[in-house]
Amino acid sequence: MFRSFRTGLQRLGSLELESYYGSNSSVRGLATRAPTIPGLAINDNMMLQKSPVPVVGASAETSRPLVLLLSWLVAKERHVNNFSRIYLDRGCDVLVVKMKPMQILLPQSGSQVVAQRVVDFLQLEDNRERPIFVHSFSVGGYLYAEILQKMIAAEKTKGELTGRVIGQIYDSVVDLDKVAFGIANALFSQKMLQKSVERSIDAYLAMMYRPATQHYTRASRLFYHNPVKAPSLFFYSYADPVGSATAIENCVKNLRTKMGHDKIYTKSFQKSRHVSHMHKHKEEYFCSLYSFFREVPYFADKVDLDVSEQIETKAIKS
Repeated sequence: MFRSFRTGLQRLGSLELESYYGSNSSVRGLATRAPTIPGLAINDNMMLQKSPVPVVGASAETSRPLVLLLSWLVAKERHVNNFSRIYLDRGCDVLVVKMKPMQILLPQSGSQVVAQRVVDFLQLEDNRERPIFVHSFSVGGYLYAEILQKMIAAEKTKGELTGRVIGQIYDSVVDLDKVAFGIANALFSQKMLQKSVERSIDAYLAMMYRPATQHYTRASRLFYHNPVKAPSLFFYSYADPVGSATAIENCVKNLRTKMGHDKIYTKSFQKSRHVSHMHKHKEEYFCSLYSFFREVPYFADKVDLDVSEQIETKAIKS
């Protein structure tokens, strides 16, 4: 069962890539022709990309935001770079963080270790005063919850780390409470197979409660009760069986009503698949993104002028 579950996660990663770019060779070609972005490998999971945009002032580098780009599974570098460029072009450095399927399966030796390494990086002398902006995809939402737990644990004073977060974006995030349903529906189209695989994964997670499932549950609980009240934007689709629209809307409702978040924005789509919103609805995606940027002081004057009018008609909803 363990081996089949691992294979299922690896297949899920491949499906995520296919859903993002589809099978259209011209789209793949465009992605391939895009220039690579130089980066410094921090470790097997973390890559730092430095912005070429110059900064001015004695404290300019410490005020340059650091974007945590929390990737989907098995994402290729050129695909992730499509998002990195958004921030690099606006003077932000980008820390790309990727997880391997086995690191999700075994949180204590996997995702939680990755999360701690991210927090350690944020606390380095050169980074400890920098604003933090988070853009997470799919299982990256779960990783962000693990990072938040490590942030809170590392704080000597309340808000020392979490207070540096200036914005949060969630694209197709997965509620780990529904991991079995999400994986089964992503891997198979036949209902009978979906139910069979879902039951198998549920059995696995029940058997692995102490080393795995309890950590997913704790992370999910924190995600629904995120103490960081920086502006947040959720991208999701009603056609996405992995990043459940219902679960995301319930999370948004909980953050607004129980946690007092007053700057939460959403952009939903009807037909785009998992992690495919920017590819499927590029104009709407960027209009929503730029509209959201206006809510974050650093980005407020960095919105593309040629889309300002479009933003007014296709903006995100609060």
